[in-house]
Amino acid sequence: MRLATSCYLVRCALLATTLLGCARGFSEDLPIERNSLSDHAAGQRLYLDGIRPSGEPLAALVTGDVPFLGTQFGCQNCHGRSGMGTSEGSIIVPAIAGPVLYSSKPQPQRPAYTDESLARALRDGIDPAGRPLNRLMPRYQLTDAEIAVLSRYLRGLSAGPSPGADDRVIRFATVVTPDIDPDLRDAVHAVLRTFVDEKNRQTRLERQRPDRGSTPATRLPTLYRDWALDIWALRGPAETWQAQLEHYYQQQPVFALLSGLGNDTWRPISQFCEAHAIPCLYPSTNVPAATPSDFYSRYFSAGLTLEADLIASHLQTDPVAAVIQVYCESGPARVAANLASSLDQQSIRVETVSFDCRESFPIDQLNGRLVEHSGAAIILWLSADHLHNLELTSQPARVYLSSTLSGDDHTADVNGSAAPTFLAHAFRLPGKFDPAFRRFEAWARTRSIAVNHPRQQAEAFYTCLVANDLISHLDRFLVRDYLLDMLDHTDSMIVFLPFYPRATLGPGQHFLTKGGYLLPIHDGLADTTAAVWIRP
Repeated sequence: MRLATSCYLVRCALLATTLLGCARGFSEDLPIERNSLSDHAAGQRLYLDGIRPSGEPLAALVTGDVPFLGTQFGCQNCHGRSGMGTSEGSIIVPAIAGPVLYSSKPQPQRPAYTDESLARALRDGIDPAGRPLNRLMPRYQLTDAEIAVLSRYLRGLSAGPSPGADDRVIRFATVVTPDIDPDLRDAVHAVLRTFVDEKNRQTRLERQRPDRGSTPATRLPTLYRDWALDIWALRGPAETWQAQLEHYYQQQPVFALLSGLGNDTWRPISQFCEAHAIPCLYPSTNVPAATPSDFYSRYFSAGLTLEADLIASHLQTDPVAAVIQVYCESGPARVAANLASSLDQQSIRVETVSFDCRESFPIDQLNGRLVEHSGAAIILWLSADHLHNLELTSQPARVYLSSTLSGDDHTADVNGSAAPTFLAHAFRLPGKFDPAFRRFEAWARTRSIAVNHPRQQAEAFYTCLVANDLISHLDRFLVRDYLLDMLDHTDSMIVFLPFYPRATLGPGQHFLTKGGYLLPIHDGLADTTAAVWIRP
């Protein structure tokens, strides 16, 4: 597996050159203070955030004389949240999770660590065999009590398989919200079930082969695990979804959520994943929910939020006096509210026209607003069906449309409008060859799967490919955090990603693609010759 270049060596080298002097004069004696944190919580905060149980930041030196604070660069930045380490070229960042650190079996060149040898390694950079550690390994100022807390945390870190997995089966679930069209649901589930069935058939064949390891003395037999896929179909209003997810999980724990479908909101599912430390891999959702503190959810893009940012960028460079936003669903409503706050800071007045999606479009209301606010731009957070039924009698200064909502055919027009029209587009340019999608189409065709919803079905296929690649590298360490650590550091699967341009994923990032295009519309078609990549 090819690892991203923003790994241990690069980040530490940058740290050494940029943090010089920013933490000079830190105290030589920062005693631990009593607090209400449990040992686990205190150890976790030391490891993940570089913060002492007292609330003070850790202090350390790197490359011998460059001071920095643990809040700027914690243990997990190099060793991973799972503690399973990584590598970059010739630089090996060793695993420091309990099963490895406190044993000599996976590291026969050194004795097993003890609390005393761990303290020496952290403070002085000397391993249990008496050898100096790499100069890029920070030398921390830690009290004996802090080292004891950290040691107890490390002993439990990645110490056993996560729920939902064992030596025979690894279980996944896919979540579907109640606002999903049944035809779309069935089309995506056909991809997921076919992939899982084929994976299991291959696993049964592999189990029949003789183990190709060395000898039992040097290598454990290879494990071949079946996949199990559960469908978690949600019902009712969003405020009841977390309770439904809890019920599903109590009935049958899963190792990760795979793909998924949601329109108006994904926040309850994201909150559930954070609460139970469950990886949530690439759901197809219009409104992803990602906060800076989230760790367990990964998305293709920010969806409608990214499109709103593209529009905001355009309005910043070419402002108007007023904007009228039109929507009928709760997902676009939240995105529109956030965009209104952003535009308000640019002194652009924002008004709203909202309606029930099941009712007729309030065209008279929109035309009235356009008369009232001459020279206003309109942002139509509407589906293709609503756009076809819309006819303006008053002219806006500009029209913005959503590619996510208006459909995958990239044709969009507003009846009665002669105003400049732009399509906020978070995908590959229309009409451009997409080799990853062609691979998916060939896979689906040979399995008699009808491709009725190209983007969502191809997204589900990509998610399965990524999960299969990651699981193959987990080997016996079926740890959820380890799976995400590996996902954050690899770009080897990007060549299989359809629809999304310029994709990357690094540590702490939630979205594969971070930018998009604002495409002019001429005669109902997106003009790709005027495409400019925008990263808000």
